[in-house]
Amino acid sequence: MSVWRKIRYVVLSIIVLNSVAFAEEFKIKYSSNYVMPAYVHFKNDEKSYSVKARINVPFYKIIFSSEGTKEKDRFNMMKYQDLRNGKLYSISEIKSDKVTYGRVKKGKKLETVALNSPIFDLFTMAYQLSYFDSLPSSFQITNGKKIYAMNNISVNKAVNTIQKDNKDYQEITYTFRTGDKDITVKKYANEKFPRYISYNKDGDNYELEFAGFEK
Repeated sequence: MSVWRKIRYVVLSIIVLNSVAFAEEFKIKYSSNYVMPAYVHFKNDEKSYSVKARINVPFYKIIFSSEGTKEKDRFNMMKYQDLRNGKLYSISEIKSDKVTYGRVKKGKKLETVALNSPIFDLFTMAYQLSYFDSLPSSFQITNGKKIYAMNNISVNKAVNTIQKDNKDYQEITYTFRTGDKDITVKKYANEKFPRYISYNKDGDNYELEFAGFEK
């Protein structure tokens, strides 16, 4: 092998190794207080991200998916979809400074409004906190059908040592409240995914807790 071929081989190897190092992927099963577990697939390749949450209700398959770009300190969501039994139920699409959203139904027109602040779905918001350790002070959250303003957010962060399976872990808890919504996200130190998500609105509480990695 010539010297130049060796150099080219080394350079290509470094590029491939760097690409692998930058790519991150988590496949996680979460248990739920509503019995039905959620299977979440998170991918990040340093330029873009995606989150797909699959929930199997008896006779009813639900998939929440979001995707977008990755910036220095934030996941920039560009598209969110809610699929029910393979059919599009609701959607939020961000283009430039506008967001189009609503229930996808024959004869019903989607709404388009100005994008005044960053927008997340519940899972992107939870992974944003776990990954970057921060949230914008004001943002919006969507379920596709509606958009809710989350203004002047102050995230409380607490670190505690917990024991699990005879091992000590540093557990980080993020909590904040806005209007009638209380949100809690927990993770372990040095991890980039949530181990616990709680969304409480008007006494209606939805909880997800890490139950293991999926293959």
